[in-house]
Amino acid sequence: MPVRPLTISSIIFPEHFRFVNNHQKWTSTLIWSTLVVTFSTSFVMGVNIGGPNVYNAFIVPWTRGYPFPCQKDAGVAQWVAGVWWNCNYDNVSHMNKTGYYYLPEVPTNREPIQRLIDAMHTICFVLGGTIGGFTGQYWYIFLTRRNAIFVSMIFQVVASILMIITLEIYYGYTDGDPDLLTIVRTLRNKNVAVALLYISRLLSGWSAGMCCVVSTIYLTDISPRPMRGKIVTFHQLFIVIGLLVGQIVGLPWLLGRHKRVLILIIFLNEILPLNVFSTWNWGMSWIGLFSLAGCVLIWTLPESPRWLVQDHQRDAAARSLRTLRQNNLIEAELDEIERQEATAAMQDKSIYCMCFSPRFRWPLLTSITLNAVQQFSGINSVFFYSSTTFSEIGFVEDKVYWGILSTGIINLIATIGALKLVESFGRRSLILYPLVMIIFVMILLCVFIEMHKQNYRLAIVALSLTLVFIVLFAIGLGPIPYIYPNEVFTIDMRPAALSISMFASWLCNTLITLFFQTLRTVFQGFVFLFFCVFCSLALWLLWFKMPETKRKTLTEIEAFWQ
Repeated sequence: MPVRPLTISSIIFPEHFRFVNNHQKWTSTLIWSTLVVTFSTSFVMGVNIGGPNVYNAFIVPWTRGYPFPCQKDAGVAQWVAGVWWNCNYDNVSHMNKTGYYYLPEVPTNREPIQRLIDAMHTICFVLGGTIGGFTGQYWYIFLTRRNAIFVSMIFQVVASILMIITLEIYYGYTDGDPDLLTIVRTLRNKNVAVALLYISRLLSGWSAGMCCVVSTIYLTDISPRPMRGKIVTFHQLFIVIGLLVGQIVGLPWLLGRHKRVLILIIFLNEILPLNVFSTWNWGMSWIGLFSLAGCVLIWTLPESPRWLVQDHQRDAAARSLRTLRQNNLIEAELDEIERQEATAAMQDKSIYCMCFSPRFRWPLLTSITLNAVQQFSGINSVFFYSSTTFSEIGFVEDKVYWGILSTGIINLIATIGALKLVESFGRRSLILYPLVMIIFVMILLCVFIEMHKQNYRLAIVALSLTLVFIVLFAIGLGPIPYIYPNEVFTIDMRPAALSISMFASWLCNTLITLFFQTLRTVFQGFVFLFFCVFCSLALWLLWFKMPETKRKTLTEIEAFWQ
């Protein structure tokens, strides 16, 4: 009796074809490749998300045109200025000739638009991420995988250089109350410096958006199929590690302060004093060193075997696979890649085809929904604005920083746990059930944030609910939106699918960044009800239209939608 051909929807493989499962484990080359890529792209992205949150107290007055160390908003910013710059906010009448000790209040009718302007550096970051996510597929198509990753790292190196320049041309470090001449001289290059800040954040975002596409595809390409879910999850893990490191580096005991450091250097047998300032621009630019190192180390990694097959370099693909697998038993896996690519070459891979083909309708809609709800869950409102939120709900002085740090630590612990859960439980269950709980947590968060005004001690309950929300996010909505498109699309459509999904993610991130501060000004704690609504709509769609993809063939997955 003849064996029926193995059919994956419209893709038909030869009768003798079987998917290869060589039970590969970690090899030194695979470990090295994963670490280089995730440290130089994913980790950098995490630092760029977590760091600016703790520097907002410095960035906001600086962009408004008040760069002197004591010109800070009330709350934790004034505490930092008092401890590390000896600013005295109890008795400043004799030092207030030019407003040195005050950040002028914003009129009530202008507060929403001012909040939007204050968030512009974050808006530039997510706009860059939107561009990078959407264009990632083109870098992926026209360059090799390694070259595309290299370009994303170059963007971050340039961004770090621009970030260093900002406070070199516009700063206001001075003791006592500055005279009018000092203020005029300080503000001379303000517009140029602020523009460089925004360009730097745009490039950092562009690099981050690209890495969500090109880095994850490279990790998928070099991974043995049984390990792909786990290895791609390392992208999310290193984002989370970077986020925590960014928060730590931004603590006022490290780079999150104005601090004069006097260094003595010997030049031509003379001792010269050099003033070095530990400031927020260095705290946001040091991460470029990882990208710079990545620009060198990327060339020690093997090229993607799949890309080499696409480029008709079979011998080079075989060498790459041998290096990655560290054995010579690669012919079956190489044959599988060649068959998949041969079939993919006959397909229409355009975005138009993906958007309007009935076959890709539900894979695309569910992928977009997953990435949209990842942002509309409100996670980045925590990591972008938690310093402001914690101050408003009652945390003071250094307690704000410990609250911020707790979010990064719990996020890391939960993400490490997700590495095990993502292969132990189904993708569907890790999305749906935590999403139900997130909705209830958001409702409780609204209640306790509003109640803290009558009961100060309830602020700690609001923090606890925030940490529970982070755990629920990390085990499902954190890693799975990066994995899911790789499992529901054919190989040829994955670049376009990932680009569209990442574009949706960063676009929703942009909307959150644009409107969260303004909505919070108007609705206060009840702003989290907006996230509840979005999560509920996503839950309804995903409950009926998201299939289980763990260890499923594409035929079995597509049967769910038929």
